Amino acid sequence: MKKLLLAGGGHSHIQVLKRLKEEPLKKVDITLISPSNYQYFPELFPGYAEDRYAENRIRADLEQLAEDAGVKWKEGALLSMDPGQKLALTAEGEILEFDIISLNIGSMTSGTDKISLSEKIYTIKPNYQFTTVVKAVRGVDKPVIIGENAAAVEIASSVQAWRTKQNLPNPITVIVENRLLPEMREIISEAIANRLRESGIILLEGETIKKMEENKVIINSQEILFDKLLWLQDPKAPDLFKLSKLPVEEKGYLSIEKTLQVKEYPFIFGAGESAVIKDHQPFTHSLYTSRKQGDVLFTNIRGFMDTGKGELIEELHIPTLLELGNKQGFAVFRNRPLFGKIPWALRQIQNKKLLKN
Repeated sequence: MKKLLLAGGGHSHIQVLKRLKEEPLKKVDITLISPSNYQYFPELFPGYAEDRYAENRIRADLEQLAEDAGVKWKEGALLSMDPGQKLALTAEGEILEFDIISLNIGSMTSGTDKISLSEKIYTIKPNYQFTTVVKAVRGVDKPVIIGENAAAVEIASSVQAWRTKQNLPNPITVIVENRLLPEMREIISEAIANRLRESGIILLEGETIKKMEENKVIINSQEILFDKLLWLQDPKAPDLFKLSKLPVEEKGYLSIEKTLQVKEYPFIFGAGESAVIKDHQPFTHSLYTSRKQGDVLFTNIRGFMDTGKGELIEELHIPTLLELGNKQGFAVFRNRPLFGKIPWALRQIQNKKLLKN
């Protein structure tokens, strides 16, 4: 009997589990391993931060999904793997054998090697930490967020909206080393920055973080005191790929073909944030892209093991939709920023589909 190891509980693997429930693979021993039995949906994080969703509404129960699909469940994380011998080492010291492995393990947060995570300084990755972190940060007297990406914009906006509703006196402070959403045109970054400031957020852009102490950030212009700090810098690749001497692209993410396979090791598949598809333009990962990858992943794993049939993943272009708190949203329409309730409503339609499925 062949052994298939699904490493990570990302949304592409959740889609694979759903397909397995409907179309089981014959004579295949399948195991899902993930560090938490829950996978959280980042698309719903702003709603949770603003108290619109309960915790059980923003997560999937991986153990239950695995059981429903006839898949073995194991709580843990891969530390490294030997593709030559088809062995994987877990962080707990267990060695797992496989014939085929699929990696959907997400990403980590960059810059954490420069700080000491503590009871006052947090990150939200792995994402099963999110609810605990938000509860710890949003209600304190002096909350600070460091980050310039979409996650920083959404969480800062939602936390500020929550604080306003709670009549908490001090606004949240957001420190940005460059500018908000630097991958977008500068006019869009400026428009987002203005919206955050209008909501009451103290936004400090173009700042160099010179030093961090237990309750103080020292930047170019001043010292910022904090009770709790949320470190939301850009994602970085997991160490697993380099430790395992797998092919990676320039930033250390797993390099895969349009079949979602590693060219040098076709029995290794990858999906989600942790893998980069050759010759595809970078795109923002979302539930939609993850499900698309999950369907191709299922088809190609089945094809590799049995049917010989496969698919190529199409290049995905997803519009930007962000939540900005208080039923306000942001979208890019015809290369121009659009603010207000319409983008927020479009995002809620997406969220309803997510909650339904």
